[in-house]
Amino acid sequence: MLRISLGFVLASLGISGTALAAAAQPSLPPEDPNAGALAEEEEAGAPAPGETPDPGAPPALGEDPSGALEDPADEGAPADAEATEATDLGETAPEDSSETEDLADTPEGPEASASLDVDASLGADTETEPEPVLDDSPDMVRGRREPAVNSLRGGLGLYHTTLADVGGRHSVRFRLHTDFFSKSGFIYDSSEFGPDKNTRFRGAINLGYSPFKWGEVFFTVESAVNKNARDQPDRQDPVTNFALGDMTLGLKGAHRFYKGGAIGLGGQMALGLLAGADRLAASGVNFNIDALFTLDIRHLTASKFPFRFTTNIGWMLDNSTKLQDWAQQLEPTSREIMRFGLGVNHSRVRMRYAVDFPFRLGKERQFGLNPIVELGWDVSTQEELEVFGQPGAQASPLPRSSLWTTIGLRANVVSGLHLDAAIDIGMVSPNFEFGPPVAPYQVILGLGWSIDPKPPVRKIKVPAPAESTAPAVLDGRLTGRVTDANGNPLVGAKVSFPGLAANPILTDENGYYTSFRFPEGEVSVRVESADGQVAEELAEVREGEDTTLDITVAEASAETAAAGTTGIMSGTFVDDAGNPVKVSMMVVGQGVQEPFDSSEDGQIVLELPTGSYEGTITAAGFSEKKITFEVAEGDQGATVQETLTKLAPVDTPNIKGNKRRISVKKKIRYKGNAVSDKSHAILDELAAFLNGHPEYAQVEIAVYSDDRGNPKKKTSERADAVRTYLVDKGVSPDRVEAKGYGDKNPVAVNMTASGRAKNNRTVLKVTKYTGE
Repeated sequence: MLRISLGFVLASLGISGTALAAAAQPSLPPEDPNAGALAEEEEAGAPAPGETPDPGAPPALGEDPSGALEDPADEGAPADAEATEATDLGETAPEDSSETEDLADTPEGPEASASLDVDASLGADTETEPEPVLDDSPDMVRGRREPAVNSLRGGLGLYHTTLADVGGRHSVRFRLHTDFFSKSGFIYDSSEFGPDKNTRFRGAINLGYSPFKWGEVFFTVESAVNKNARDQPDRQDPVTNFALGDMTLGLKGAHRFYKGGAIGLGGQMALGLLAGADRLAASGVNFNIDALFTLDIRHLTASKFPFRFTTNIGWMLDNSTKLQDWAQQLEPTSREIMRFGLGVNHSRVRMRYAVDFPFRLGKERQFGLNPIVELGWDVSTQEELEVFGQPGAQASPLPRSSLWTTIGLRANVVSGLHLDAAIDIGMVSPNFEFGPPVAPYQVILGLGWSIDPKPPVRKIKVPAPAESTAPAVLDGRLTGRVTDANGNPLVGAKVSFPGLAANPILTDENGYYTSFRFPEGEVSVRVESADGQVAEELAEVREGEDTTLDITVAEASAETAAAGTTGIMSGTFVDDAGNPVKVSMMVVGQGVQEPFDSSEDGQIVLELPTGSYEGTITAAGFSEKKITFEVAEGDQGATVQETLTKLAPVDTPNIKGNKRRISVKKKIRYKGNAVSDKSHAILDELAAFLNGHPEYAQVEIAVYSDDRGNPKKKTSERADAVRTYLVDKGVSPDRVEAKGYGDKNPVAVNMTASGRAKNNRTVLKVTKYTGE
């Protein structure tokens, strides 16, 4: 007996989220006690038993992963092992490879140790890194469109619904997904032979590219396998049906307007090449066309409430029924199962309705979370195909309709990476004459990646000229939008504050701006559009608040008082082979004197006041380079393209390294917990080695000790002292991490002087290697 499932109960789904604005530097991999080469060490005294720890000392860094460090009393070690030869790269330390040199009573003992206390978790450039000015538009992240991925089989969108949006220009999207379900008694249920068990898996790869501001192309390859197991004696269909390599190529156009993009209208069309069963040659062509509409409430509410409504309405010409001569398939159950397994359907009107809630989380809104609910409704427009009729089947309440709902969650977990999960819940199936049955449920799992080649733009705040009077306490800001008389946003308009700030602010692509902080009171605001039209307003700044001030530029002002101008400096940095180099550039001029780091692909984009500048470019393993450049007004203010010269390798005979460790052939000595003068030469050589070998991208300075005194405090301070010395010699603080492991992972027993000498050791581990 044949049976169609006509309705399913929808369960309500409650989703809550808390925006956690927190960002932290990722930690390095955990300690491997068996990795790293032993760099011989000569210990120089330790705190006396019972000594009170220095309250000004920093917290101990790099605890052993077990977290079970002990703090017994400290004592000296004999100096009879000093004549020991150092270990070479990859060798095991000999029995007398380390020694303790008791220098704690010399003038440079505890005082030198205290002077070198440092928190290794802070880089030297922490205070000079400018805070990015975040774009105020709800769908922008650091000057770029928020990352997004394509729908399951179409352009940029949700699951079955396509957004009236194409993303950032030249952005590329990749999506991989699978869906599956399994159910007993899905189509066949015999009182004599029992029900069938139907299982279907489908997978698709989707690529999207937006070559134009309003245009997108997408390409999808999809395959499916359907297995129907049943004890039917006269079945004519195979147990497993394959539909391999169905392809879809489509175009989409969309335009967002009103309030910076609150409304989106668009359309898409696509051609589908059908492969059929057990072969990859195209044997049929589908065509679909859809109208798209999106309403983004984030642009219409002061709180930027994360809510979107999207609908698609279109029609598909479906030629999949031509894949088989269905009249030759005499057994009706076998015919129906083959139709379902091959994905055969009828020409139909397609309607999609969706709501989603796109939250942006994190200090810089770098993470995203998007709950999604969709309703899909297809209505067959094809004449009744009697060949698919099933006598005795239960009639559908909507004979031509396929109806289902989708509930899912998508997360933008890092950069352009998206992970999502959803479930389709079948609601209504059509009569067999008008289409295949709707699956009772369907689990969807997917991942996607969005790539935007546009580098993030950081707007740099420049202090007031030296001759200006010191400002009062800065308490409040002005925020708002600049539009023309018709309500259209003015992009690149200059917003200045006469008498308070020397530099104007440029409005973003949606006309929004955010001012500097000003003292409480009345502020004069002057706006100049790109074509020279001027508007002036007065606003009241309130203490500790953001005051909204929207400005309309109707016509040119009679006054033409000059305001400061800015331009965009774009820099690209490569080596002699044309490979990108990450650099740091100190920019000096026009009131600016700050270092700025490029992206990993060697690009810097800065908005600076117009005028002349000097730049000093530095990069690990490359010669320093000084340049000058002139910033003109506008987007093409200055273009800097520089090729850096690699430093000649420095002779470091006592330092060797491989992908896992760095070997130091001479002893690293300590005086108290500070680096002894006797080890300055070997550490100078180590610094030269690191500066000449940028492929050692991250190195951990791991210090161990015996079980006397306060091992945790001692090893942390010694590791900090070595790191500080290397950083002072030009090694980037991002490349070296200090960790003190106390008395953990001993290599010998602590009952003898020679055993304690071996346990007092420094290990240099390579935690990130970028060479070949």
